[in-house]
Amino acid sequence: MRASPTPRPTGLNHPLRLSFRQTLLAAFLLIAGLLAAASLGGLFTLERVMGQSRAATESALLLTADARQLGELRVAMERSARQYIVLDDPSLLRGFAQATDDATRLLGEMRRHDLPVELSTQWLAQLPPIKDALDSPRSSIQQRQEALDGRFRALDRLNGQIAEAVRRSGVARNAALQAELEAGRASVGSQVLGAIVLAALLALAFGVWLTRPLKRLERAIAGLGENRMDHPVDIGGPNDLRSLGRRLEWLRLRLKELDEDKARFLRYTSHELKTPLAALREGVALLEDGVAGPLTADQRAIARILGHNTATLQNQIEAVLRHRNREV
Repeated sequence: MRASPTPRPTGLNHPLRLSFRQTLLAAFLLIAGLLAAASLGGLFTLERVMGQSRAATESALLLTADARQLGELRVAMERSARQYIVLDDPSLLRGFAQATDDATRLLGEMRRHDLPVELSTQWLAQLPPIKDALDSPRSSIQQRQEALDGRFRALDRLNGQIAEAVRRSGVARNAALQAELEAGRASVGSQVLGAIVLAALLALAFGVWLTRPLKRLERAIAGLGENRMDHPVDIGGPNDLRSLGRRLEWLRLRLKELDEDKARFLRYTSHELKTPLAALREGVALLEDGVAGPLTADQRAIARILGHNTATLQNQIEAVLRHRNREV
């Protein structure tokens, strides 16, 4: 009885599974995105450090320029004050007041650029005594000059301290920027190294995941070529490889079915041939034994030919069956 035909594979793909080409593209995009993210992170880190460096440089330049301008204002204040004591010119007093206002405003800006508050407070604290000395009676010019000498010397010392503070602030900013730059470089290096290692691991994982079904396909095809039909073909991985595995499984079942049909045909054929062949050989043997009467020489030769040919035909049938058994 003939077995039922093997159903053909439908070849339908799972909608949520990727094909081999789509998987390769996804792996490439994932690894490229990972490396791009690490590169962008490093770029943003360097940009941030460069922005901080520009801001620190601008602040240091402003502080240095303000410190120099503060020294110039101090000189203008002292010149206006001393000339006012001698000449008693109100315009000189107004010049002193203007320089004082400019110095006060300048110190406020310097405080916003990290000038120590105590230095600006001490500097401004010298202004009221100077104004008091200028407002004292004209008969005490000598005393006012001595008072101004002490206050302006104090302002000189404070200007020196402010200049030193500005210098130390610049050095500290440079050190902080250097440390930030080193930290940023280390961070970028670790990010890039981590991205490279992770990309290598992802590439290795994708390679193993993609080559494993290919090796199973190779073994399945080799098994079909060597007539090993007992092991089902089950291929995992991407969708198109799964579809190819299902088609190979269908082919295995079809070849197995054809092989069984061939075996049944050979068994049937051998049975149908061996039965009349045995009767024929027996009849030839009876003729050669003279059961039906004595044979002439020609008849005996014909009987020998028939016996030889039937034996040859039987040997050929048995050889075919032995070869089939060895294949199975």
